Amino acid sequence: MIRAMVAVLLVGLVMIVQVTVVNRLPLPGGGGPDLVLLVVVLFALARGAVGGAVIGFVIGLAADLLPPSAHVMGQYALVFCLVGYAVGRARERAPGSSAIVVIAAIMLAPLLSAGVGALMGDPRVGTRALAALWPSLVMYNLAVAAAAFWAVSRFSRERPRRKAVPTGAYPVRRRV
Repeated sequence: MIRAMVAVLLVGLVMIVQVTVVNRLPLPGGGGPDLVLLVVVLFALARGAVGGAVIGFVIGLAADLLPPSAHVMGQYALVFCLVGYAVGRARERAPGSSAIVVIAAIMLAPLLSAGVGALMGDPRVGTRALAALWPSLVMYNLAVAAAAFWAVSRFSRERPRRKAVPTGAYPVRRRV
């Protein structure tokens, strides 16, 4: 129960930071890191395919409802649902390849989003705009993902416990 509340608060905080801070940064290349995508990828790595798809859908639907939305409702829900499922499925199939899965998801998610936008008739999606924006999106996302991936793997690692010493197992020597 507490983990679910922490997850909801984390997702809400990341979405607020994405909309209020990151989207307004004047970064070179015109793009910026997509923190919401990184949260979906990291949750899908932790929860698997079904959990990743559900989390991706819920986060995507919430991203569709955020105020600066100038796209078709449900576009991010579909994209994040597919990304969450693919990342979770890849983790289940190849447990040791988490870094490669994260890199592939970060590189392919903007292309998937542009493809879904083009299928839904978004006039802002074009090959020139995608070719100009995609490299900067990938580089910013990879830079942030490296730090996030390190932090999650560092703090979610199971720490070794000290072995308990049984009481009465050692004879007591008395000095006389």
